[in-house]
Amino acid sequence: FGCTAGIAEMLLQSHDGAIHILPALPGNWPSGKVTGLVARGGFVIDITWKDKKLKEVKVKSRLGGNCRLRFSNDLIKTLPANLLSPKGVNTNAFYEVPQIKAPIISPVAKLKPVGVKPSKDYDFNTAAGKEYIFKF
Repeated sequence: FGCTAGIAEMLLQSHDGAIHILPALPGNWPSGKVTGLVARGGFVIDITWKDKKLKEVKVKSRLGGNCRLRFSNDLIKTLPANLLSPKGVNTNAFYEVPQIKAPIISPVAKLKPVGVKPSKDYDFNTAAGKEYIFKF
């Protein structure tokens, strides 16, 4: 089950206040499709991508409420008009981000920066039982 969980985490993560779509897409998977991944808050996600770009994201909301999607900038050619820039913290209680103290790092530690792709968050409101389709 660990391998399956690792693959699912490469395709979708739902922590840190948002649902991150394709956060760690392997380079040798330039095109593909995944269906039925379940994110926090009861959101069922289907993702289709081609040539390392998003083609379609379907979100089925089981519980309703705000859905905040996060996309790496290099995945998007065009942004659907019904995705809005977020205002403040995610209002969905399932995405509350705990406040964590800054780590204590030794002044002699030689840490290399982590290479995280730039990304942006987008919000839309959902109703329980409805499906939302975003084409890119």
